[in-house]
Order: sequence, then structure tokens, then C-alpha cells
Amino acid sequence: MDEFAHLSRRARPPCREPRGFSLVEVLVVLAIMMVLAAMVISASTVATDTAGLTGCRANLRQVGLAVLAYAKDHGGALPVTTTLDGPQQALTTALAEGRYLGEPRTYYCPAERNPLRQFSDDNFAQGKIGYFYFSCEKTPDNRFLSTFLRWEVAWPRRLVTGMPAATWVMSDCWFSGEPTSHRAYKKGVNYLRIDGSVGTVEESPRETFR
Repeated sequence: MDEFAHLSRRARPPCREPRGFSLVEVLVVLAIMMVLAAMVISASTVATDTAGLTGCRANLRQVGLAVLAYAKDHGGALPVTTTLDGPQQALTTALAEGRYLGEPRTYYCPAERNPLRQFSDDNFAQGKIGYFYFSCEKTPDNRFLSTFLRWEVAWPRRLVTGMPAATWVMSDCWFSGEPTSHRAYKKGVNYLRIDGSVGTVEESPRETFR
């Protein structure tokens, strides 16, 4: 019996100490985790931007209804403000006086990150809305605006409903060297046309502007 026990002990393989991960293996795992995290963040960013894009388009349609209702009662003429980047109290006042205004939040892109262009009671009271409005009297003097808007567009620009349907009435704000509200696109903006429809530019607003 002792002899068999001795043989059994001899047949057992030697015990090995558990081996830890090597540095290379740890680095590979970390790299995989970073790739997966980047994919999750990217998908989340796209989903958020898509929601912001959709909400922004809905807001512009609502503003379009307001300005076109105003125009219908004023011989086809849309309200006129001082300059496209505001403050645009002349616009909000004209619409409020005729009860065309609607919900103040619709005058702000939900994807906008700049507090000066986001909805607040104070911003709205000062006419600081979240969009450019293109029916205005003066050439803008904001040096951060595209030179295209300052020098190549004919100002004053007073909009009336008889103009070509593709004429821009309002759009997301865009500035030289600064991303627009919809960062999943390269200089992408939503814009309201004078026929009440809304379009989206994914690349360069300058090329599509009418």
C-alpha cells in the first residue's frame, strides 16, 4: 500500500506558481479598452448631435411660421433688424406685438454650447437669440464673422415673401475658426428658407447661402 502511495506521489506533475500578466499583455488589454471606449463616446456624440440637429430644425420651422405669418399681415415684408448677429430685439418685439412670437425657446438651437447664444430669460429680453437673422439693415462689423458675410453679401437685405424660395431667412450661427453647434458636421448649419422649409448644410454655409 505504501509502495502504491509512493508511486502516486511520483506521478504527480510538479506544482507551478500562477503566472501574472506580462507588460505586453496588459498594454494590449488597455489598448482594446481605449478603442472600445472611443467607439462608445463617438456613438454617443453622434446620437446627441442627431437629437440636437432634429430639435434645431423643428425650432427653425416654428420661427418660420411666425415670420411668415407676420409677412402675410405686412404686405409680404418680413421684420427687419439692425444686423444679422443681433441683438435682435426688433425681430422679437415685432413678432410679440402681433402675437406671432410663440415659445421663446424656439429662437435658440438646442445644440448651442455658447451661453451667450443659449436660451435664458435675460438673453431673450435683450434680443440675444441663438440664430443669425438675415433681414437686416447694416453690414455686420463683428470681426469674428466670416468675411463672406461682411463683404460679399449685399446689405441692407430686406426680405419679402416674393423672393426666390431658396432665400435664407435664418440659420445657426457660424464664426471663422469656430465649430458650429452641430459638431458632427464640418461647419454644418441648419437654415430656414423664405418658403418656410428648413435645410441643412454639412460642409460650407457659404456655398449654399442665397
